[in-house]
Amino acid sequence: MLEKQEGKINEIVYDHTAYRGGKYRLYPTIDGLKELLGELIEADATTEYLRINPFYVNEKVNLQREFGRFMFFLECRESYTEEDEVAAIIENLEGEESLTPVVDWEKGKALYPLCRFDDPERFAQALKNFWAYLDIGIPQMLAMAKEDLNLKEDDLGFGYFCFEIESE
Repeated sequence: MLEKQEGKINEIVYDHTAYRGGKYRLYPTIDGLKELLGELIEADATTEYLRINPFYVNEKVNLQREFGRFMFFLECRESYTEEDEVAAIIENLEGEESLTPVVDWEKGKALYPLCRFDDPERFAQALKNFWAYLDIGIPQMLAMAKEDLNLKEDDLGFGYFCFEIESE
């Protein structure tokens, strides 16, 4: 059972990801994610963390593919330095197949931002950056799903992206 956490951000996330009093979890699709991010951006608040993990489901072949490499993790702290932010990005990118250092760095900045608890503007900007990054990330994930799940072009119409979302 999902429990509703305190705080404006956590309440918004709960409202978009739980139903029947928290007995069941919802995994928003792309349009649901867009609506959720819009509300979070307008909330003028922060939370301890927000995690968004994308996955692709294909009903025709009854398979799904999770994309941990594309997980968004926004952490809010009392304070942090630029070095802390660089270290967080590097730590999260470690072990990934490298595209290029520049591409990896831009991906890291979009997917693993830090903010302060008292900086809702930076929190909102991080969400906007993540949404913009999905213009690059969704096609990459679809290509990976197509290969990993052995999908044909005709199979793609039976699939969709969903997002597991957690906050605290």
